[in-house]
Amino acid sequence: MTDLEMTARPGPWPGRVLLCFLLLTVFASSAWAQQQGRVMVVWAAGVSTPPSAELLAELGAVNGVAFTPVRELGGGITLLAWRADTALDSALLLARLQEDPRVEAAQADARRSLQFVPNDTDYADQWHLFEAAGIRAPAAWDLQRGSAAVVVAVLDTGILPHEDIDPARILPGYDFYDLTDALGNSHDNDGEPGWDDDPIDPGDAVLAGECGPGKPAENSSWHGLAVSGVFMATTDNALGIAGVDHRARLLPIRVFGKCGAWSSDIFVALRWAAGLAVSGVPANPNPARIINLSLSYEAACGVAEQRIIDEILARGVLIVAAGGNDGGDVANVSPASCNGVITVAASDRAGARAAFSDVGAAVDITAPGVSILTTYNLGATDPAADWYAFASGTSFSTPQVSAVLALLRADRPEATVSQLRQALQAGARPFPDSSCNTSICGAGLLDAEGAILALRALPPPDSGGGGGCVQAAESRPEALWWLGLAWVLYRLARRNDCAGRRV
Repeated sequence: MTDLEMTARPGPWPGRVLLCFLLLTVFASSAWAQQQGRVMVVWAAGVSTPPSAELLAELGAVNGVAFTPVRELGGGITLLAWRADTALDSALLLARLQEDPRVEAAQADARRSLQFVPNDTDYADQWHLFEAAGIRAPAAWDLQRGSAAVVVAVLDTGILPHEDIDPARILPGYDFYDLTDALGNSHDNDGEPGWDDDPIDPGDAVLAGECGPGKPAENSSWHGLAVSGVFMATTDNALGIAGVDHRARLLPIRVFGKCGAWSSDIFVALRWAAGLAVSGVPANPNPARIINLSLSYEAACGVAEQRIIDEILARGVLIVAAGGNDGGDVANVSPASCNGVITVAASDRAGARAAFSDVGAAVDITAPGVSILTTYNLGATDPAADWYAFASGTSFSTPQVSAVLALLRADRPEATVSQLRQALQAGARPFPDSSCNTSICGAGLLDAEGAILALRALPPPDSGGGGGCVQAAESRPEALWWLGLAWVLYRLARRNDCAGRRV
């Protein structure tokens, strides 16, 4: 058979095949437009159960659905199946049902799954993850466990190797700690002069009077290790504790050592963490998207740090800062009082304000900060054996917030800083007592699951956001629209068949 013969014999068959295909498409689209679900209805006093067929028919007619009884749940509660032939917002259906005087409450019936519970041996002691006043981490982990694409910088005493911290998640960091003596000699207590590319914490123990007359002796704090453990301890490895984020990578930056830190070193470390250039220092190949500052000093935010913070925020980087532990007003604490940072206060095991926590109008959110079990080291001065310890302070509330933000970054990489902050606060739970309120302790208690769900409810950054989040049901095409399209395509197919016959 020649090509000419093939062209000359199309006949009517292709059009009929296309017509059948289009009819199937219309049928499928009708089924697609049809919605269904299950709802648990708590009937108002005086309504007998099981409900009568007449009552269900009347409720269905009012709401544009067909109700079918599934079973009685007891206590005046009926499980109903519903079906709608057109697009219907299920949340709107629930709201309409609850407006009916015969209905006390209506709740969607949804499938639930077991929450992820890690097998870490000391997980039961990590109340901040799962208790009533905790951050609801297990529910959040069922939604999101993190992403290696998210980099979180921790500016602290540096990092130590630990059995419960995966070295594969630790990026090459930097050491900006600089102890300059009275003669102007610059060195740090790891035996190297000034800044270098080694963020390992050699210990910050001091002798009595070493940091000034009357200053007491102190053992090494291993503060950076403890903060990092809260954020990223390896989870579900049958060892130690669970971190809040399970996949994000850590950028360790040492700014503290013996006798504290210079503000200027913290400022340049902030810039380097965000990927900004620092004179005399190699460029940071792994800029952070979130910077954790579990540090504070008594001073209102100054012009210098605010300028640097503004520069970092303009790059879309989130800065999370500890509110401080002096029980005062966070307005007198820096960098927590700087504009644009996410400032964290601490709560106790009951969800009340921790007695030591600074509070005030600058606080954005409150997170657990009392008896937080985390990674530690047994060395009194120099590093020794790996260990775990309970720690308290806003320093340990802060990495929980940073980790939840890392989960949000993983869940919606395209989300803006504004959206991430909005979701973090919108998902927070109310304070359980009068020791905290939204005027002094931020939006509420940190809720990891609530924050993820709040973020998912926000429109994409480029959608304009004018009308809020569009429900999936509202975007489904109606069957009539598909019928119109099918008719147009059918007419085109018929025309092609006729053209084929004329060949």
